[in-house]
Amino acid sequence: MLDVLLRWAWIRRRTSAQDIEDFRNGQPLQVVGFTKSIGGAAVASVGRGKQITRTRQGYLRLAVGEAPVWGDRRGGRSATLQSPFGLKLTGEKVPMAPKFERYELVTADGTYDVAVPKKDAELMLYVFGPAQN
Repeated sequence: MLDVLLRWAWIRRRTSAQDIEDFRNGQPLQVVGFTKSIGGAAVASVGRGKQITRTRQGYLRLAVGEAPVWGDRRGGRSATLQSPFGLKLTGEKVPMAPKFERYELVTADGTYDVAVPKKDAELMLYVFGPAQN
């Protein structure tokens, strides 16, 4: 939302380098995103006894010295992620969100899917590091 307001006011968005510098200096940051698996799967019935895993919108709270925390936008679920971490671009498209990229987030507790804005990719890689293959 902030990016939309900045564009309307003809103000340039902060760069990834500025975000990384703020993170290094101890400022907590939030990265919006989508997930199907962090905090547990949410299923939706689609009829005839079939169910699909629903994509949920939320945010990752990132702060130096603290474990990253996922929080659903609607407040129903949250999860604290445990290190070690690794982040891997999947290359899968995010339906109806062309400015987002889908990643596999590897943690001590398992591997999760997460989709974040392309403009936040450098920050995410800085915080989580690349996944070891």
